[in-house]
Amino acid sequence: MSKTLFKELKNIGIDEELAAKVSASLDPDHNASKKDVLIMQEAILQYQTRSDQKMADMKAESDARYYEEKAESEARYQKQKAESDARYYEEKAQSEARYQKQKAESDARYYEEKAQSEARYQKQKAESDARYYELKMENSRTYAELKTEIHTTINRQYLITFGSALLTIASVLAVNWYFNV
Repeated sequence: MSKTLFKELKNIGIDEELAAKVSASLDPDHNASKKDVLIMQEAILQYQTRSDQKMADMKAESDARYYEEKAESEARYQKQKAESDARYYEEKAQSEARYQKQKAESDARYYEEKAQSEARYQKQKAESDARYYELKMENSRTYAELKTEIHTTINRQYLITFGSALLTIASVLAVNWYFNV
């Protein structure tokens, strides 16, 4: 058992002399003393120190790998960003060129349609104005005829009313004269 414990202690990083002391102090034939407790504490502290050192080494190695990978990642990111930006600006320029071309074509069609529309409008306006003046003249003639008819009717009504009034006066005078004479 002692040799196995000695081997195990060496495997976990305890130095040979301390491992031999710990192995001897744990031997069933050995009488324990305060010194044995101190040897065990030293073994535990040595193991903790080695573990802490290994952890610190692993952390330093891990940090170094992390910062190295971070730097590589940043470099890749910057390279990809530069490539992406270049593609973006190239596509933006192409898109802008297509837009300008389509805008020019659209503007040309717009002004052509606007000119045709303006020509149709002027033609329809001329026809509409002609119909308007024709209707206005016809309405003026009809109004004049209606006005003449109304005046003629009113004059006739005045003459009939005046003639009736004169006839009534004449008949009242005739009846009055007949009864007074």
